[in-house]
Amino acid sequence: MPLAFNIEFNMRIIPQKWILIIGLIFSLGFQEVYSQQLSHFSLSTINKFQFNPAVSVFDNTMVITGVHRNQWTNIAGSPSSQLVNAYLPLDYGISAGGFQLATDAIGVENSLSLSVTYARMFNFEWGRASVGLLGGLEQKRIDQSALRTPGGFYGENEINHRDPLLDNRNISSWVPVFGLSAWATYRGIEGGVSIRQLSPISHFQNEEISYRPKGEFSLFVDYFMVLDDGLFFIPSLHVYSDLRKVQTFIHALAGFNNQYFGGIGIRGYSPNSMDAVALTAGIRLNDRFVFYYNYDIGLSEIYQAAGSTHEIMLVYRMPEWRSDRTPPPVIYNPRFLE
Repeated sequence: MPLAFNIEFNMRIIPQKWILIIGLIFSLGFQEVYSQQLSHFSLSTINKFQFNPAVSVFDNTMVITGVHRNQWTNIAGSPSSQLVNAYLPLDYGISAGGFQLATDAIGVENSLSLSVTYARMFNFEWGRASVGLLGGLEQKRIDQSALRTPGGFYGENEINHRDPLLDNRNISSWVPVFGLSAWATYRGIEGGVSIRQLSPISHFQNEEISYRPKGEFSLFVDYFMVLDDGLFFIPSLHVYSDLRKVQTFIHALAGFNNQYFGGIGIRGYSPNSMDAVALTAGIRLNDRFVFYYNYDIGLSEIYQAAGSTHEIMLVYRMPEWRSDRTPPPVIYNPRFLE
C-alpha cells in the first residue's frame, strides 16, 4: 500500500466511507490540506528512474518503460496508476535527458503529471556520481457530483448535497512541481537520494479548499552480486517518507542468463506499517523488450476484503551505445589562427 497521509489513509483503508470522508473535509471548511502521497509501484526497484532521475545518466542507451498498476480490484473506485517514462544519453554520455508521464485515480480524484528531467555525471577517484533535476506540471481533478453527504438528496435527475461548500462541478487545477536527486556507484553498490513533488502553489486556490502537493523524500540502495555463471542477485532497500510517516520496501531480485527474472519483497518494517509481500516474475521477450509482472500478497486487514493487486511493466532498450565514444576531435583551421 502506498505511504499515505491521514486523508488518503482513511480513503484507502475504509473504502466504503471514502466519499463521506471527502465530503466531511469540505463541510468542515478546512482551508488547506495536503494531497495524497505519490503512487508507489512494487516494480520501482527495477524502474529506479521513476523516483530518482539522476540514475538515468548511468544507462548508456535509450530506455522506455511503461507500468500499469491496479490496486484492490474488488473495490469500486480503487486506486489505478499508469506511468510512462523514457530517457536517453546526451553529450556523449556525460548527461541524460528524459520525461515522465503519470496518471493516478482513486475514488472521485484523478491526477495527471508530466515532467522533464536532466541528469549530469561526475567522475571521482572512488567512483561515479550524478545529480538530477525534474520539473513539470501536475493536474488534480475532483468530481464533486460523485460526493455524498449524510443529509444530501440524490435522485435520478437531481443531486443536492445540501452543503454550502459543495456543488456538482468537476473542479480542476494545475500547479508546477519540481524535484532534485543524486545517485552514486561504488564497487557494485549503488544508491541515491531524492525529493520530488515540491510545489510553491496549492491546487484549487479559488475554491473553498486548497490542495497542496507534499514533498516525498526517498533513499534507495542496492548491491549487484554475481553468484554463478549467468546467475545474479540484487538485494535492495527503499525508504520513503513525507517527514510525517515512513515506509520501507525490502526487495531481492534474481536473474538467470539475463533471460529469466524472479524476486520477492516486503513492504513495511513494524506491525503497524507491514503491508504486503510482493512477488515478481520477468522474462526477456527479445533483445529489446523485457516483461515483468508483480502480485502483492496483502498482510494488512484491508486486503482480506479489498482483493488483489496486480502490476505489469514493459521495458524497451535500444542497442547499447559504444562505451568508447568520445566527442569528435577539434580541427584547427589555419585561416583562423593568429
